[in-house]
Amino acid sequence: MEFMPAGEIIGKAHQVRTVTIKQSPQLPDGDYSFIDSYCADPDCDCRKTMIQVIHNEKIVSIINYGWESAEFYKNWWGDDSNNNPMPKMHGASIDITSPDLVDRNGILALFNALLNDIWVAKFKHHYREFKKAISKEPSRSN
Repeated sequence: MEFMPAGEIIGKAHQVRTVTIKQSPQLPDGDYSFIDSYCADPDCDCRKTMIQVIHNEKIVSIINYGWESAEFYKNWWGDDSNNNPMPKMHGASIDITSPDLVDRNGILALFNALLNDIWVAKFKHHYREFKKAISKEPSRSN
């Protein structure tokens, strides 16, 4: 699955959330921007976002966030066994591709502290708009 920043597809409809941190015991001071990305496969309905966390103009972490229930992801994956190799998709987790330039637990704690119904609704809205836009694009194959 290729993920693309929502702003590249939905433009002005996309909003980036930025917060300023000062004197955190786990994270360096400064602005942290959260850029949500979505799966570019128009046939995929994973209902998740990969969020690039930007600090000092660098990607310092990548967070996965799936807003549906754990049961949804078991059904979506098509395997409800306990030996399922699928990475955790429900809730928030640090992605295996994350550069980890800041403390994993600190950035996840910050994300979870910021997470509320309004932000989740924006993820869902961005997801719907992103999927609608890519379903209208001409095929990328030659």
